[in-house]
Amino acid sequence: MSSADEHETTSKAAETNREDDRRIPPRFADDSPLPGAGPIQAFLRFWKRYPIFTGRASRSEFWWWVVVHAVIVTALLVIGRGVDVATGVTAGFWEGQITEGPAWGVQSILTGIWGLATIIPGLSLNARRMHDTDHSGWWQLINLVPIFGWFFFIWLAAQPSDRGGARYDTGPNREGAQIKPGDAPQ
Repeated sequence: MSSADEHETTSKAAETNREDDRRIPPRFADDSPLPGAGPIQAFLRFWKRYPIFTGRASRSEFWWWVVVHAVIVTALLVIGRGVDVATGVTAGFWEGQITEGPAWGVQSILTGIWGLATIIPGLSLNARRMHDTDHSGWWQLINLVPIFGWFFFIWLAAQPSDRGGARYDTGPNREGAQIKPGDAPQ
């Protein structure tokens, strides 16, 4: 093979790589997991990567989001219930008098809005966590099976990272050096 042929092959490969890079938005170009993520990093990555169902999410990234989400939902429930009790909006409902006052108070509205805001990013994070354990993101549908499915999904999400999960990456780590479970604290 002549040097001209090698140069042509190399430039075609470089052009193909540039085309691949153009299809991936720059802020999502590296979608490898972030081992050792803290709660703030997990919260920010949750919102920055909300539409991305490719790539992986480390255990720490996933579980810190679960903790932050639980704290926020609890705060919304407490605040909403406090407002409902203070204003008497749902007093009749809680006293068994369903005809008095609406059942949907501030508490329900706040948690409903939060739930709607986090459903797509939550599905995305679940899919990325499954990818990190080398499972298809579709495994999150196991949550539709009551009790058994919930516990099975929790067990899957608690599994350590698997090197095979790199096949779900679209960034620079998809074929190169992989993040190993022992590389950083999870």
